[in-house]
Amino acid sequence: DSWRTTAACAVGLATGIGVGIGCATSDQVLERKRREQELDGGGVCTPAASEDCYTGPAVTLGRGRCRSGTHVCEANGAWGTCTGEIGPVSETCNRVDDDCDGIVDNGFERDGALCFYQGAQGACRTQGRWHCSEDGKGSRCDAPIVKATAEACNAIDDDCDGETDEDSVPADSAACVTGKPGACAAGTNRCITGQVRCVQNVQPGVEICNKQDDDCDGRVDEECVSEAEARKQGIR
Repeated sequence: DSWRTTAACAVGLATGIGVGIGCATSDQVLERKRREQELDGGGVCTPAASEDCYTGPAVTLGRGRCRSGTHVCEANGAWGTCTGEIGPVSETCNRVDDDCDGIVDNGFERDGALCFYQGAQGACRTQGRWHCSEDGKGSRCDAPIVKATAEACNAIDDDCDGETDEDSVPADSAACVTGKPGACAAGTNRCITGQVRCVQNVQPGVEICNKQDDDCDGRVDEECVSEAEARKQGIR
């Protein structure tokens, strides 16, 4: 009778002789249940066993913040919930690859990277660094704001218009004397490479008979040509 066989198996298993009388061991019973569950589409694990698990996209595992977790095989041979895993989330500005695509803070300016005051020129184009906002939703450049000032002769674009030293010499200070003789004596103050210099208005020319030192050699009308000849030659 089946009940006698079951009773005998119970006694045999307790005493260690159950296998000899044709009784299944607990491992054999578990294996049979495992095969039955496999055929039924159930779990295929050994109860109390544990292993790594990850429910996110496979390509994200091990990238950025993404890490595997652990699940434990339950008594029915099915894997339990994966716990402790870290999967991808929406990217924020925090120096972390939140969406696990291999790029840190994509969509944001990278925290700590150099930046310049946007759209500014000259002295107004200051340098700073990008920093993530406290809520991680954005980033900002901490470059200081500099206001435009009047242009000065200093090799700097003080008024931030893209030109350097233009109009830096006042009109009432423009006329100057070069210290050279004759026609080369008259000059104009100009800002050159950050310094005000008196630049002669004309270059030495052909000496013309006009009671002036046209060739700027300190002599007047030596070996000169007439004004009519000068006009004929297109000299003046």
